Amino acid sequence: MTIQTLLFPTDFSDCAEGAFSHAAFLAERFGATLHVLHVQEDPEADEPNWAEALTISTDDIYRDLRIPAEEQDPSFGLIDLKEHEAAARDVAASILHHAATLGADLIVMGTHGRTGVKRVALGSVAEAVTRHAPCPVLTVRPAAEGDESALRRVMVAVEDTGADLPHVAWASRLAHAYGSRLDLVRVVPPSLLHPGETAAHARGHRDLRLLEERLESDGLTVSSRVVDGEPAEALLATAAHLKPDLLVVGTHGRTGVRRVVLGSVAERVLREASCPVLVARKTTASVSA
Repeated sequence: MTIQTLLFPTDFSDCAEGAFSHAAFLAERFGATLHVLHVQEDPEADEPNWAEALTISTDDIYRDLRIPAEEQDPSFGLIDLKEHEAAARDVAASILHHAATLGADLIVMGTHGRTGVKRVALGSVAEAVTRHAPCPVLTVRPAAEGDESALRRVMVAVEDTGADLPHVAWASRLAHAYGSRLDLVRVVPPSLLHPGETAAHARGHRDLRLLEERLESDGLTVSSRVVDGEPAEALLATAAHLKPDLLVVGTHGRTGVRRVVLGSVAERVLREASCPVLVARKTTASVSA
């Protein structure tokens, strides 16, 4: 699947600025249409609420996001940009409705997520969208400094099953787009470890090496490592050590009429990682060049 349709939900707050840089960069790189969606919360609005698209320019978005001229990228001027203005009782539901109607391949959105010693919170809208989205979601926190759209290092969590390949394919495609180094990380949980037992590690290294060779043959710079521990904790610790610019995780989360489940590992990583996080279900079709 190629990336043809990107959805960028925004409230035009400071945290949306960095997310727009990523969304615009990817739209320009893949020749995709970028849909900018602004949903105002309105308790009286009808549901579902579809907003027709208006063609706008990047200058309009830069003005709405209050991005200084010296920080604007002229290469984004050729993006096919559409804007939607909607009102809804449930902002997250409206975003999901637009994503489904547009057939979005990727949602890119900012989050007010914050970390603390005793409490970790992710913006409720971003979390709800990630839980229910029919496509991968890239969440971006406000950048502390530097170029928000520069991803020099991408880290991806890899299990030893073929079901991982869809989100690994997303990591690979984004690494190609950004010219990033790709770090493959396999976590061996305590349940697979026994005193003096090395089989789990050997299998993990073997699986990663095969994947590493395949990705290197596609022109990527790749490294891999196997770490011990509870998956979420080990991934967060490894991310703190490697300092990736993007962390990609897969989830077995499944949608249903009454229940939507986001894998516990993906959910914790989404909430606690300090870098942008892309979450993709392991049944998501892989992207292609």
